[in-house]
Amino acid sequence: MPRNIATLAAGSILTVLLVGCSLSSPEKLAGPAPLAGDAKVVILQTTDVHDHANGIGPMSATSPAPLGSYARVAAYVNSVRAGAASGTSVVLVDSGDWSMGTLYDLTLGSQPLATFFIDTLRYDCVTLGNHEFDYTPLGLATALSLSQSKFGYHTPIVASNTVLNGNKDLAPFMGTAITPTYTKTYPSGLKVGFIGLMGTEAAAAAPASAPVTFTDYSRNYALVQSLVDTLRNTEGCHVVVALSHAGTDSSDITAVKGEDVNLAKNTTGIDVIASGHTHNAFPDAQASFAQKSAVAGKTWTTQIICAGAYTTNVARIDLTYNAASKTTTLVSASNKAMTDASLAALGVNPVRDPAQSVFVAQADSQLNYGLGSLFTTLFGSQAGYVFDSTDLTTGVYKVVGSTPQEMRSNDQNPVRCPNGMGDLAADAVRNVPNGIISAAIAQTMRAKGLTQDQAVLALATAGFNPMFFTAGIVPTGVIRDHLAAGPISLANAYNVLPLGISPDTTQAIPVGYPLMSIYLTTEDLKKVCALQLLSQCNLTPSDYYLNISGLSYALDGPGSYLYFKYATAAAVLSVVQSKAATVAAAGAAYQALATLGSTGDPAALLAAMAGGNPYATAMVALNDPPATLDATQTGTNLQVLGDVAAKGAADAATGGITLNTKIFTMAIGAIGQISAFDAADAMCTGPTTLDLVPATRYRVAGDLYAVMMMGAAKSKFGVDITAYAGNTRMDATTVSAADLAGAMKYRINAAGPVLPVVELKEWMALVQYIGALGGTVPPQYLSTPAFTDFAVGGRWGTAVTVRNQTYPLAPIGAMMTTLAGL
Repeated sequence: MPRNIATLAAGSILTVLLVGCSLSSPEKLAGPAPLAGDAKVVILQTTDVHDHANGIGPMSATSPAPLGSYARVAAYVNSVRAGAASGTSVVLVDSGDWSMGTLYDLTLGSQPLATFFIDTLRYDCVTLGNHEFDYTPLGLATALSLSQSKFGYHTPIVASNTVLNGNKDLAPFMGTAITPTYTKTYPSGLKVGFIGLMGTEAAAAAPASAPVTFTDYSRNYALVQSLVDTLRNTEGCHVVVALSHAGTDSSDITAVKGEDVNLAKNTTGIDVIASGHTHNAFPDAQASFAQKSAVAGKTWTTQIICAGAYTTNVARIDLTYNAASKTTTLVSASNKAMTDASLAALGVNPVRDPAQSVFVAQADSQLNYGLGSLFTTLFGSQAGYVFDSTDLTTGVYKVVGSTPQEMRSNDQNPVRCPNGMGDLAADAVRNVPNGIISAAIAQTMRAKGLTQDQAVLALATAGFNPMFFTAGIVPTGVIRDHLAAGPISLANAYNVLPLGISPDTTQAIPVGYPLMSIYLTTEDLKKVCALQLLSQCNLTPSDYYLNISGLSYALDGPGSYLYFKYATAAAVLSVVQSKAATVAAAGAAYQALATLGSTGDPAALLAAMAGGNPYATAMVALNDPPATLDATQTGTNLQVLGDVAAKGAADAATGGITLNTKIFTMAIGAIGQISAFDAADAMCTGPTTLDLVPATRYRVAGDLYAVMMMGAAKSKFGVDITAYAGNTRMDATTVSAADLAGAMKYRINAAGPVLPVVELKEWMALVQYIGALGGTVPPQYLSTPAFTDFAVGGRWGTAVTVRNQTYPLAPIGAMMTTLAGL
């Protein structure tokens, strides 16, 4: 990375960080003795830290956020180590995504704070998450190289299913800093083996990793089993820990599903899966989830732990290794909140590690100094504003606005309903670029004495696109933080939309996804709306929930009816399959379904329903009340159920996506007329003024990640969403991750028609939009986590409800009611 503002911001942290190494030097272990008898082990886990060095929540120049932070995590970990009984091994691990999420990512270009924290806190082993590849393999390699040269980074990284495919950037680190497995012997003689896995959903969310790929072990668990067997049988490990960036999909311990549960079911010999990626923190009382497997005649109980995300918690699990049985038994488990009060109650003193506090405070100061030109650009027009490089309140922690209500994304909602935070972000992405266009037109009119139409023509002739954006799109996956009620600092606003980097390294501020100008046809906008509908039914990861500004869509009656049949069938079958081996009624219903599939005769399934089997009832009734079922409804439901079951079985056998494609196609058919709001209607609260017509392209603003996710829809759902560069059918030029250099031509220029391009970042748009709203997020964006509140007056703002007037509250409610009974 060139010596630009990003490197300047972190460059002079070197002195304090090198001093810090002496304050928190690597652990010096005595030579291990052979293991004699049983042994106790404590495993501590963080995951998805996302560089939240100062925690999460409102931050000021004098205090970290109230929850999390490197300092609190370090204080807790050091306390556990100091208090461990003699002979107890304390193991500290992280399950990936330790970078990407805050202003501290600006240090990755010279002296990465994230890896410095990992090294100085003496993590035993870590793995890579998808966001470690946000800066491409070259960016990751650069960060690792700088970490080694600046402060001697040495913490082992395990990446067991990472395939370079000829990538030369990471090649020097493979087999040295990054290995497929890692073993460590502790003073007690206990030997622990580690593997690191990238899950399939996480891999799909890492489009910038190309050409690096990640083997889909879910299609061949023997690959993982061979690693585990080698650690146990060849390396002689007593305990095996899988650092998994794959995840689970429920904090309800009785109903946990997901890739890490499947990993536990299909392998033996893994004692603990330290789960990451989905930010799914298990509750304090049940921080571990025991999953029994039976593979090749062996049985094994694997514990799954997950701390959550953003340094908010540290998961702890205490085990005893039984020398006779060569297995571990659970002693206790917890998931401790990293707050001052929680740590004080645990007897941690001080509750914030002094060394880490110094490192983070120094990083704040250097970032504030290095980003001075940015702060002047953003706030220089404000009356009385003067940037002071020594005053954090004029920069990093400058108050940029406030919100009277908490603003939280829908990624953790029980149902991913329409959401004020998502709509606020999407509105920012549409309105700020439209404001740039308006300003350019007005300036041209004044400077040249032209009419508006003449000014538009003049700008177009000069190479500046004066066409207003019809829509703005923000994936929920890039919304990383919430806004607490009260003041909003620049750091807080940045943390909401912090992801990514520009491929253009000449940018003064490379960090943050640039906003892109693309064109989508009406048909492809239907697919965008269909993705939102799928996500509203919890049928996709939150990454695929596309928050939309500027558009409102109706639902097609017959198409919607059929879609919800398929959606409910897929959701119900997923639950039945996950419980078939452990819940007798689910197993009986699943067997009856198998009879239907093999003979076409529904008698067994109908008999199970008549006998009161709730799983059979759910499969037959789907989203219809069982009491209302008639022969026609039953026939339709069984036909849909059979189709979903057959496609699901075929996909399981072949690794295909026919079921995903079918349901996505049904969702597209459920989308009716799409209408657009006026470009001047910032919050989309007025009437729509345009009905979109077929085979027409409309201008859309979205970040680079949204463009990449549209390209990924083909591999996930078998359906193309094509981002065009121009608005005419004669222009076949596309904007995609396949040609990032070419895509850079279609960035939105924060400087309007003035060259060179100054990228408008997604986080910058949010800051500017809050300012345009008068500095206060208005109640129009109010929303709650409960999707059933959508129809309740006063609980949702008009900026959420108006653009979602046909939100299918009733069928989603019926679907969730069905699932809740299982």
